Amino acid sequence: MNRYSTGLFCRVVLMVIAVISMTAMQTVAVELNVARQGEVKNVPLQAPYNGCLIVREGPGMDYPVKGHVVNGDTVTIEATSGSWYKITAPLSGYIWSSYVTITDSQTIETSNMTTPLDLETIVNNSDPWTRAQKLPERQQLLENNKVFEINIEQEIAP
Repeated sequence: MNRYSTGLFCRVVLMVIAVISMTAMQTVAVELNVARQGEVKNVPLQAPYNGCLIVREGPGMDYPVKGHVVNGDTVTIEATSGSWYKITAPLSGYIWSSYVTITDSQTIETSNMTTPLDLETIVNNSDPWTRAQKLPERQQLLENNKVFEINIEQEIAP
């Protein structure tokens, strides 16, 4: 490779890395189906925290600071983005989830879980390798146990 080719190659590699980095930083918050309540806890009392959990404009350390919440504050969690919670009360922004304890209990709606799935539905929606193998253990397990259809997107809790 000549010097021009090497330089061009390096620029292309750096450009690809930059695009991947920017894409990773733009994480989309996963909206919760029901807002959750949490309490800010265990934020260190020593400097630099002084018991204050920083609220940022986005889910990452590179986003500007909007304010802070303190140990004991109740927050309303609207969404999650990686290890960050999107809150709307007492401030609107993002906080690091490690310092928040969920305080409300979320119940799973069971009215849509009354009908077990039939074996045909389970097997046809399974992994192609599993279907091809026609594993008797799998069939026995499925026949002996009730399997309910659950909308996992609806049941996700932070």
